[in-house]
Amino acid sequence: MPTAPVDQTLIGQILAEDLYSHSGVLLLGKHTTITAAHVPILLKQQVREVEVVPAWTEGTGEQVSAQLFRSESDEEMVAAYVHALDQTRMMFDRLQQERMASLEPFSQIFAHVLEKSTKHLGLFRSLYVLEGSDSYTYRHSLNVGILCSLIARLLKWDDQQVAFMGNAGFLHDVGKMRIPKEVLLKPGKLTDEEFAIMKQHTTYGYEMIREMEGGSEKLALCALLHHERLDGSGYPEQRKGDAIPLECQVLAIADMFDAICSDRVYKGRTSPFEAAQLLWKEACNGQLNIEVVTVFVRYIALLYVGARARLSSGEEVEVILIHQDEPMRPLVRRSGEFLDLRYERKLTIEKMIG
Repeated sequence: MPTAPVDQTLIGQILAEDLYSHSGVLLLGKHTTITAAHVPILLKQQVREVEVVPAWTEGTGEQVSAQLFRSESDEEMVAAYVHALDQTRMMFDRLQQERMASLEPFSQIFAHVLEKSTKHLGLFRSLYVLEGSDSYTYRHSLNVGILCSLIARLLKWDDQQVAFMGNAGFLHDVGKMRIPKEVLLKPGKLTDEEFAIMKQHTTYGYEMIREMEGGSEKLALCALLHHERLDGSGYPEQRKGDAIPLECQVLAIADMFDAICSDRVYKGRTSPFEAAQLLWKEACNGQLNIEVVTVFVRYIALLYVGARARLSSGEEVEVILIHQDEPMRPLVRRSGEFLDLRYERKLTIEKMIG
């Protein structure tokens, strides 16, 4: 890989490998796009040159060109996302009125967003600064599809599997279109009876996907089993361990992460760092696949280097670097001073801000 000096010419280029300080602390992750804020930090850490991705790199996953990052703005990416959201709303609402004959229209909607999210990680970061609980079901479907395809890439699955996971995530909650709106949109805690109705969305989704032309048993199972947990505490079949397909285990992680991070009618969103902490807790408790969670949360943390956030104290900070040992408790900058959240245990990153 070519190297580049750490100066203003580095801005916009992409790291080819994880970058560590001389003491072994992870400074920036592989495939991070260098911003103006990164340069003085690297210089303070006495980093004089770094390996970068060539201007055009063939491949899949996160390997993308520096030129692409400079030529397409976050605003354009978000516009593409909002357009897909409108299409998703239209298609899902039609399911309340009629049976959809084919999987193809859904795949076409999501394919465009998948392409954008693969090429431009700014879209992913933008998902969790968007305010409001309106259209949660539609946004959640798009977001989980993006997350599922991201995790599949992190696990080094092939392109066909990545596309499958994107569609599985996009359609995992399609059965909610058969749930009464007074239950689906209730702005408070569901009663036991209402929760029993809500849980039927997994079975409805399974049936709806199986009825679609182009739908498969494997895709339908993802809708059916995304609330199953490895310890048997999930629903609807209380499956355990390997009885839950790995694709469904991945989907469960993406589903939980986005639900925690998003505004909903009955709660505000939580930061990706807090969501990652909760995922880790569930994995340690034996409910989620710990190998997948480990890969995912470390990558999520790295995406937010350079992002602005609000602490639980109400103070605004910038995420500076991610620690290898505790990626969910990064070093942040607050009013010109550095604050290491590994040692400030009472503080948490409460919210990402634009």
